[in-house]
Parts: sequence; structure tokens; C-alpha cells
Amino acid sequence: MRQSCKIIIFVSIISLVAPLTAMAAETLQLNAVTFPERKTIRLEFRGTARAPRADINGKVEFHEGQAQIEIEFDDMKPAVLFGGDITCYVVWAVSRDGTYSNLGELWMPKNSGNVDFSSGRKSFALLITAEPYALVNQPSELVMMFNAAAESKKAPTDVFAFTGLGNAPDHELRSIANVAWDSERPLDLMQAEKAYELAQGHQADTYAPSLMRDARIALGQARNLRSKDKARIDYSRRSIALSSDSIRVTLGRKEAEELERQIAERRAEMSALEGRAQEAEERSAAAWEALSAAQIAIAEANRLQIEAAQLQDETEASVRRTQAELAQIGQQKNALELEQAAMIASMAGLRKESKKLRKEREELSGRLEGALSQVAETRDSARGLIVNLPDILFDLNKAALKPETQIVIAKLSGILLMMPDLNVRVEGHTDATGTDGYNLTLSEERAQSVSSFLESHGIDSTRLQAVGYGKIRPVADNETAEGRKKNRRVEIIIARGEIAGEEPTQTE
Repeated sequence: MRQSCKIIIFVSIISLVAPLTAMAAETLQLNAVTFPERKTIRLEFRGTARAPRADINGKVEFHEGQAQIEIEFDDMKPAVLFGGDITCYVVWAVSRDGTYSNLGELWMPKNSGNVDFSSGRKSFALLITAEPYALVNQPSELVMMFNAAAESKKAPTDVFAFTGLGNAPDHELRSIANVAWDSERPLDLMQAEKAYELAQGHQADTYAPSLMRDARIALGQARNLRSKDKARIDYSRRSIALSSDSIRVTLGRKEAEELERQIAERRAEMSALEGRAQEAEERSAAAWEALSAAQIAIAEANRLQIEAAQLQDETEASVRRTQAELAQIGQQKNALELEQAAMIASMAGLRKESKKLRKEREELSGRLEGALSQVAETRDSARGLIVNLPDILFDLNKAALKPETQIVIAKLSGILLMMPDLNVRVEGHTDATGTDGYNLTLSEERAQSVSSFLESHGIDSTRLQAVGYGKIRPVADNETAEGRKKNRRVEIIIARGEIAGEEPTQTE
């Protein structure tokens, strides 16, 4: 059963004695707060040297496992002041294990207001960054602010090093702390125009034309309603959301195109290697046949020599004739032995070349594994390539695919469509928590969800198998939370021919 939690955040930046200097992009020290049930916890935030000087106030209330975040701000300068590709602020929830989630944009049509968010985490740090668009999937190194330790003893705080920051987007100013904001243009309209311009720069008109058309229409309506705040803000926000969606779709399709190009190159290389290997095998077979014929001829020559020796007691004429034949046969024998030696040397070269070709084919298989690893965690095994889908790609106790899971599997389907000779076996697994029957059913449903999604994206059903094993095939100790997390997974095995299941190993 899903639980609920409400988080309201108020931060006072201007009350700090002095802003902190900007953290290095590699490591950021954050404070993960564990919020107690039904208690109101106040937080103070720290700003970096890049951040605007603003008043932000808040509080945190946790209730039954669901998070709702409200941020109030006053005298907040817009992110567009950074210039370049920067358009907005994004709020992130970061756990101690380094995982993070995009809670959404800190939407600020004016320099004062409040924004609501939601999260399902109980223990996390809060981070605000400047980004090119709201739907980015990784926080950039343009860190604006983050929460300090909670003062309440009821909310324990753990300090941890966060290394998950990405490269900074293109920007013109290092800091906007002392930059004045006196534009008479509506901030929401400026942000909508900047987001649309950024989407055009990414070629979203080509890759997501319908989204860009709707974004352009909403932007035009916002411009026409410049003096009407509420309606203009609604249209501006719709245009921003559509522009962000178009960028996300564009980046995903560009990535898929690049993967398809790489796969096509690898297939062409593998085909050429297979042709060369086949040619080498044919030459080797021909050499073996020639060697066999030479050996037969040598044996025949030896037999004739014996017969000639037995005829030596015959007449002198017969002896002279026989001796001449023996001399000729000896010459033929020597020539055949030389030819045999040459063929043996040639076969050694062919074996060396065949070994080299096998090595090249193995290296190409490794590069193909590398292409799959760009989509999800992949490892090689005796059964074939295994792509691992962790438990976080499914909602708790659910078999339905999350949107981000669908993106990953859609990319896999693109690779599999390019390689129709590969078969796919989807295997679902759980930890040891719950009954055997429940675990088996959940693992089967998750495996079937992945298989059905692949089939819906063009993979022939004859290539697909789906099976659930419940808890009987763990890869880690079920006595620890980390072990149970590793055991909750869906594995996709990719190989030629029939893919057999492994014998179960019970570890609880």
C-alpha cells in the first residue's frame, strides 16, 4: 500500500554570514535528513557563490511515506541571467547511496512566490541547480543551494559526498549573486522564449515537430496576452513544458540513431570477418585434401620401389629398365616430399590466420557488448549477453513498466531489430521477502511485462521467452538490504539459438 508524506521547505539564504564558495564539480558534501513521522522539521539552506541573493523559507513534514514539497521564495533572480543555454532552476532529491530524482522546476513567473513538488523518499538531501530545461536527467555542476543539517534532534542528519554532478551547460556568467534584475519584460515570457530557442538549437523541429508546433502556438498566445498575467503565465508555462518535452524526445531519438549507426557498422565488420574466416577454412580444407593425396602418392611410390627390388633378379635388360623407373620414381618422391613440406608450412600459416580471425571476432563481440552497455548494465556469460534491469525501474510490488524503464527497453528493442538472428529470454527474480507464491507471480508478471513491451516494439514473439523464478535464484545474501536490492531484478539474456535456464541456487 502506498504511503503519503508532505514536505514544506523554507530556506533563509540571506541570513547566512557569508555564501560558500562554489564546490568542485567532482564532489559535493550534502546533508541527508531522515524525517520522522508526523513531525514538522525546519531546515536552513546554504547557497554557493554562484547563487542569487534571495530569501527562501520552508519546513518539512513527513506523513506515511509520500513527499510533497512547497518552496517559498522572495527576491529570487531568474536563472536566465546566467545567459547561454540556462533557462530555469531544478530541485533534486539525493539519497546517501548517490541516487537522485528530478523533483521538477522551481517555477517562478515572478521573483516572489511558492512552488509544490512531490517525492517518495524518506531520507534525502535537497539540491537546487541551474539547468537548460526542466526535464534534465542529471544535476549539473551549476549548484545554487542545498540544505544544511536539521536542528531538530528528531530528524537525524548524515553527511555524505555526492559525485553525481554532470558537466555545466553553456553559460556566460559564473555567478549572478551581484547581478541586478530590472527588466520590464515578464519573466515567464522570457523563460518560454529561451526554452523554445534552446529546443530549436537541438533540432527539435526535425525530431519532435508536433511538440514544437504546440510550443510555438502556446508561445504566440503568451506574447499576445502580455498584459494579462494569469493567462499569459499559463500559456508561457505550457510552452516551456512542450519545449522541454521536445528536447527530451530529440535527445532520445538522436541517441537511438547513433546506436543504430554503431550497430550497423559492427554488423558490417562482423560479416566481413565471417567471410574471411570462411575463405580461410575453405583454403585449409583444400590444403588437407592435397596433403592427403601427396601422402597416398608417397605410399604408392614406396610400394613400387619394393616391387622393383623384387624384379632385380630378372634379366639385365629388365634390371636396367627397372633401375631407370626407380630413379624416376625417386625423383617424383622427392618432389612430392618437398610439396608435402610446403603444404604443412602453408597449413601452419592458415591456422595462425584463423586464430587471428577468431580473436578479431571475439573483440567485435566485445564492442557489441559495449554498445548494449550504453543502454543498461550488461555482462557476458556462457549463456550469452545478460542485460540487467534493477528493481528501481519498477514501482514497489508492481509489474508495470515505469516511463524510464520503457525508454531503456525501447532502446534495446532497436538493437534487437537490427540483429534478427538473436533470441531473447526474459527472467524475473525477487528477494526472499513475502510468500513463495507471491514472489513467483510478481517475477513472472515483471518478466512478461518486459517481453510484451519488446513484442509491441517489433520483436517477433518466436524470438521471445519470459519466465519468473521468484526467490530461488539469488545473486546476493537476502539477509541484508543491499543483497535483497540486488536480488530484485529482471535479466534479459541475448544469444543465438535456444537459451536454456540455469540450475537454481538457493541462498537466503
